[in-house]
Amino acid sequence: MKEYLIGIDAGGSSTRAFLFDSTGMIVAREAMKALTLHPEDGATEHDPVDQWNVLYSVIKKLIDSHTPGAGSIRGIGISVQRTTFTLWDRESGKACCNFISWADVRAAEVTDRMNASIKWKLIKAGAFIAGRITRSTMLRATGMLKFVTDHALTRLKWLFETRDDIYQKALKGELLFGTLDTWFVYMLTGGRKHLTDTSNAASTSLYNPFDFKWNSIFCRLFKIPMNIFPGVKQTADDFGETDPDLFGAPIPIRAVVGDQMSALFGHKCFKRGDVKISQGSGSFVDINMGCKPKLSRRGLFPVIAWTLKGKTAYMLEGYVATAGRLIDWLGHGIGLSDTPAVLNELAAQAEDSDGVVFVPTPSGIRFPYFRPTARGSILGLSLNTHRRHVARAVMQGIAMRMVDILEGIEKDTKVHITGIKTDGGVSRSDVLLQCLADLSGFPVSRSNEFEMAAVGAAYFAGISTGLWNGLDDLEKLPAPYTVFNPSEDTRKRKAVKERWHKALKAVL
Repeated sequence: MKEYLIGIDAGGSSTRAFLFDSTGMIVAREAMKALTLHPEDGATEHDPVDQWNVLYSVIKKLIDSHTPGAGSIRGIGISVQRTTFTLWDRESGKACCNFISWADVRAAEVTDRMNASIKWKLIKAGAFIAGRITRSTMLRATGMLKFVTDHALTRLKWLFETRDDIYQKALKGELLFGTLDTWFVYMLTGGRKHLTDTSNAASTSLYNPFDFKWNSIFCRLFKIPMNIFPGVKQTADDFGETDPDLFGAPIPIRAVVGDQMSALFGHKCFKRGDVKISQGSGSFVDINMGCKPKLSRRGLFPVIAWTLKGKTAYMLEGYVATAGRLIDWLGHGIGLSDTPAVLNELAAQAEDSDGVVFVPTPSGIRFPYFRPTARGSILGLSLNTHRRHVARAVMQGIAMRMVDILEGIEKDTKVHITGIKTDGGVSRSDVLLQCLADLSGFPVSRSNEFEMAAVGAAYFAGISTGLWNGLDDLEKLPAPYTVFNPSEDTRKRKAVKERWHKALKAVL
């Protein structure tokens, strides 16, 4: 009987399941939307029951519609949106609150108080001084750390302060904590497994990526009970089997991983300096830093990419908050074009921007500038400016933000970029990718398959089940890409970048 792998990509607002054959190619796919709730200002939540029902439904439909049965599934790999969490009753398995999304900002005030804590400032100062003396990456990272609402730690602290009933149950050891992956493993195994992997654990800021333990210092300082946390396994590992009643036969769960880490792996970015950029509503720029954690002196912290066969790979991640959303706004908000495709066509009609510069920072700018109050701007307009010039400037501006992140990481870490791979809806723009290649000076390779998080999850599961022995086997698998080579006109590249940075200074 032919055997398959299932790769899952659960993004909070939707879950997608993919069937992979032994060559690593997708042969079938199913998808279903999930609820996103906004019960009050600043809130972004997901219903745990709905999340489970959607996951179960897409897996069941994939198996029933495209395979001989559950017995043909060699293993499941699960990729999830990171740091979105909930808590549930240890005995009944019933969730006691909705998932609090990574995008939820209700913890802003609590986060400010945590950063202003005298005890925390003393810890940071001590770590900073000790780090300067010892050159310890862990101590230097602690000395630079600033809590943000992206961190599950700050939102968990907010939840405990807001819901004392939940906090009291947690103190009594009656609750279990979990991100999306942990909840899915728990539900798939019929409540028998409470587990996560190193990539998801480290993304919460509750887990120490240097000593591979839940952070007892943070938990003591902010009064977080440690008995709520799941066990932490390698990314490609044994996470139990699905309850046989779910799909007709037990299926091994053999990988759990964070979405951006999974996409990095799916692109086969196995070496130090390999880069992938996932371009959706926002753009995630991830660089493989190798087996030793590297710290950016301007505020990017080492993140665990994966742990495979006892070895951990680290990465640094930059984020452009508004890539896809910005393109939609330019079309529907101010009428520059009817659709993103039309915007791309307009940009393709112009050889250059005719001096127009677009700074894509309508909601602030992160690394390497960190100016949350920065606002976007269009400069260099003249009576000769046409829509096509503005469209071209938009593409150059979005590309320059990614280039800024890449060059900032290179400068801070001395890790040299080897090339750029990309996926996601925004990467469908040939003009944008050519701008990225021209301005970065690196070839940009666009995957013909956009669902790279699911590909990575399947790769991990395949290694864990023994379908593939390791990275060398994965390198041999087919992976078609379209390559955009950079222009050799270095003078033009320099002129565009200088003009863009001059415009950027005007908004910082």
